[in-house]
Amino acid sequence: MKILSVNMGQVITYPWRNGTPSALHKTPSKEAVFINTLGLSGDEQADRKNHGGEDKAVFILPASHYERFQIQQPFGFLGENLTLSGLDESQICLGDRLQIGDVLLEVTQPRSPCWKLGERASIQENWTMASFLQAYTKEGYVGFYCRVIQSGFVQAEDSVHWLPEKNERHKLTIQTLFIAKQCHKTPEQIQQLNIAIKHPALSDAWRTSIQTLLTQYQ
Repeated sequence: MKILSVNMGQVITYPWRNGTPSALHKTPSKEAVFINTLGLSGDEQADRKNHGGEDKAVFILPASHYERFQIQQPFGFLGENLTLSGLDESQICLGDRLQIGDVLLEVTQPRSPCWKLGERASIQENWTMASFLQAYTKEGYVGFYCRVIQSGFVQAEDSVHWLPEKNERHKLTIQTLFIAKQCHKTPEQIQQLNIAIKHPALSDAWRTSIQTLLTQYQ
């Protein structure tokens, strides 16, 4: 596994909904980039309520998704900070850690895609906003956020060492977690959500959201 691209973005105003500031579009860096507990040095977020912060310091997307969703754009187009090869959401679990040189990351939650991502993807001729979001969320290949356990520099072509969650009772893939929260229909999915809220690595935002959701089943 390795990092194929390290991507950063600046806040710009898009014409969506009569003007929407966003730093969704990221561009690859040719230089090594420092990562600390709040993310990549030089990367910006327009909506700090839903993006960024210690629980969502780094957003990672498997490179295979560009082919999966027929995106013919440079890495960073879908908003990821790190474009990763060799691993996807059907394998990576909540609480897994990724060692990239001196940097140590911990997986905290799946991405919660919003309408801005659909607007961005609709630049491609094969997608409308609605059709892209439907396809993107259907099977849980949404990417995932990490908190930074240890800071340092990363750059493209850096190797990634995967440190899986050791507690078998807590094993929950990002794909499974996303679908369970998205659907929450079956007893198995409710059980998966109950496992998630007990996991120490889960982001505060997702813990609160899942706890609220589960109240309707109590």
